[in-house]
This record gives sequence, structure tokens and C-alpha cells, in this order.
Amino acid sequence: MKNLAAVILAAALMPGLSVASTEQPVMPQAGVVINTAENMHSRSNTDTDVVSQALLGMNVKILKAERNAKGEDWYDIETPDTYKGWVVGSSLRLLKPGDKPYASTGKVFLVMSLFANTYREPDVTEHRPVKVVPISSVLELVRVADDRWLQIALPCGTKAWVQAGDGEIREAPWSWPRTTPDDMVALSKRFLGVPYLWGGTSPLGLDCSGFAQLIYKMCGRSILRDADIQFEGSGLEPVAPGDERAGDLVFFGRAKDKISHVGMMISTEEFINATTHEKPVVQISRLKDAYWQHIYQGARRAK
Repeated sequence: MKNLAAVILAAALMPGLSVASTEQPVMPQAGVVINTAENMHSRSNTDTDVVSQALLGMNVKILKAERNAKGEDWYDIETPDTYKGWVVGSSLRLLKPGDKPYASTGKVFLVMSLFANTYREPDVTEHRPVKVVPISSVLELVRVADDRWLQIALPCGTKAWVQAGDGEIREAPWSWPRTTPDDMVALSKRFLGVPYLWGGTSPLGLDCSGFAQLIYKMCGRSILRDADIQFEGSGLEPVAPGDERAGDLVFFGRAKDKISHVGMMISTEEFINATTHEKPVVQISRLKDAYWQHIYQGARRAK
């Protein structure tokens, strides 16, 4: 106790010295992500493994609050797909009781470019972008200035400008329309060359199940995160060997109860996947190649 008192006294006398608070942060019930792609960790520390990512504008539930040894506030969150993980408090705008979820009513702007740059003013040359927004994110629309520029309210509360060509205006609440397998293939090919990133869910980097989930979501087919869960727990129908077709998910692993990889068929012979095999990027592979056949465990199709 004497040592602690001495440290506190020293901190009071020396402005450069600070002491991490041991008090726990306020426990809100919800928040909205304010960063482009925020890593979700297995525990309340950046030194722990990344389990997934939450994207800008995503409304999340808050399950637990914790202040770690560094004095940082962390929150255990649940994303709309029921995935859980810890994020640092500075990545969220915390919602008070009675606050409506972000971009949940009125007109919204749906980002359809791989990334949309937002600006201080309707001009791309005056200043650097305020925030970079990844594909599938939804922004609150403030007003339409002209055929090119829209003013939006970012989830942090800042107003900014985005180009109309980066997305579409929708009326909230809304849902992704169910598209054809050909549309799924065309969308998936836009991500060719995106780097592989464990836990990644945006064009900054994607892992295999994050990529499959993103394509399925944007094509009106909701599935959960992680390849093994997608194989058994996302309500998909089994596909007989040899009947694989465009839009089907194909799964790989040491055994059917040890699924570790997923891709999406783009024809009867090829699939697209985020993988580290040969080169760590989103790429097209052949299902009949020996490498893949050795670990192939089956296909699933949306009902």
C-alpha cells in the first residue's frame, strides 16, 4: 500500500507520469463501429489472436466491459451475425438508452465500391479523405447535393461527402436482394488479388470464411462465420459429389469434423477462395487438382 501511495503521489507531482485506473468502464448495451475495419480479439488485449473484424457503421451488442492492465477500456461485442470478440473502446461510439442504431431509419447510402473515400467537402483534391469505408457498409444520408455528391453522417458523428458512384441510396430498413449464381460469380471476381488476412472481412484483407460470408450476404444469402460452422450450422443443403455448380460452397479439411477452409464454385470445375496456398490472395483454384482433392470434404448449397 505504501508503494502504491508513493506512485500516486509521484503521478500528481509529475505530469508525465500516469497510473492506469483499476475502475471498470461504464457498461453500455450497444455501440457502433467508427473505424474502417476493427479487429476483434479473443481477449481484451491487442497481443491476443484476432477472431474476426467489425466494419465501419456496424451496430453491435455489448456483452461485457473491462479495463485492462494498460488502462484501456475494452468491450466484448456481438456482431449482427452473432460472432463475438473483444474490441478496444476507442473503436466504438457507445449508444445511450433510447439512441437509435446507426443508419437504421430514413435514407441511407450503401457502399458498393470496394472502398469509398469520404471527404470534408465535395472535392477530391482539397484534403485527404476523412474516412475510408469498405464495401457493404451503410452510411446515414444527410442530403443529395447534385448528381455526383452526397453528404453523409459518419458513425462517429462527423459529416462528410461521398461520391454517388460509390454506391446506392436505399430506404432503411432494407435487406440485400437475392441474386443469381451468375451475379455471385461476378461479385466474387471483383476481389481477385485481395490479400489473405486471418480474421479479415473487408477488401483490406479477407480470410476464407469471411470472403464466403461477404459474397453470400451481398447476394441475399445469410450464413454464419467460420468454415466449420458454415459446413454444418448455416442451414445449407448438402451437394452430391460431382453435382457442384456455380454459387455452391466447397469445404476442405483433414476430416468432415475438422473443416478448415471454404471456397465458392464459379463453374462446375473452378472455385474462388481466399487462401495462402501458393500465394496469399483471393484466387481461382481447380477443384480436381490433387492438392484440393486430398482434403475435399464436400459442398453445400443455399436453399
